[in-house]
Amino acid sequence: MNIRQLQFFYRTARTGTFSAAAREYGVTVQAVSKSIHELEEELGSALFVREGRGMRLTPLGETLLEPACRAIESVASVEQAAALWREGPVARRDLRLALITPPFSKHEFICGIMARLMTHSLGVETHLSVRTGSGALAELRAGTLDALFTIGRLDAPGCSCTQIGTVTPGVFLGRRHPLRGRRLLSFDDLAPYPALWNDEIDGFNETVLVSCRQKGLSSPLATINTNEEVVDFLENRNGYIMGVNLKALSILPFAAMHGLDPTEAPAVPVCLVLLEGPRRAEVERLNQFCRSEFSLMKKLLSSEGTVTGY
Repeated sequence: MNIRQLQFFYRTARTGTFSAAAREYGVTVQAVSKSIHELEEELGSALFVREGRGMRLTPLGETLLEPACRAIESVASVEQAAALWREGPVARRDLRLALITPPFSKHEFICGIMARLMTHSLGVETHLSVRTGSGALAELRAGTLDALFTIGRLDAPGCSCTQIGTVTPGVFLGRRHPLRGRRLLSFDDLAPYPALWNDEIDGFNETVLVSCRQKGLSSPLATINTNEEVVDFLENRNGYIMGVNLKALSILPFAAMHGLDPTEAPAVPVCLVLLEGPRRAEVERLNQFCRSEFSLMKKLLSSEGTVTGY
């Protein structure tokens, strides 16, 4: 068994096809198939059941998915640590932070404003970027990131997850969606329509979608992985995307953010994720700042403009 086999297994499990894993790692579909077949032979049992163009995990595959993810993250952490060592022993005095969310239009502008606010308030040069979960978590453990901001709680070994505020869920609808004219939507309104699910995002932490499903949202899930699929999902399939209820997330006239019935909408925590154990003074100042000034950062996120969830 080797890390390459585990990487191919994990990405195939997340995407449902050999071809997606092959594209990500820049190899042939045959190379991915052969690697997974060799892993199955070594384990003595199948990891996938082939179904038409896709595949699903066997019980053994389900059992190995989380350990494989941890193994991949551990190797990434070692690689990041080695890269830091090669850069030299100079101790950093800046802060490097990641907002765990799908990329959205104007995210560089918004992250820049928030980074300048924290630089001014903390007296420490601060950098903030948008990242997806597993890669950013590996960087946090390797020391190349100092903290993560997650929308929804994250349970990760060796990390503390502290709630610093809450946000309200919203629903992102395409221009021809049957519910587009409604001001507030209930879980019952949404039940007949598919909700976008992305394994890399919704499988990482308790996102807005995960939180709403825990409170009774019963819409069918549609696994979407590319921007092209998102456009088709909103435009032609009457699908919707759960997100933070900020009007700035609307991309008029293509799609708009709608509110949820406040009697049903859960308050979704926004959390600061740090490594457990001793921390640099700069990270401790960040910790205190985020606990006391979240309302100010939230106001920045609510600023005018248009952003998209993907």
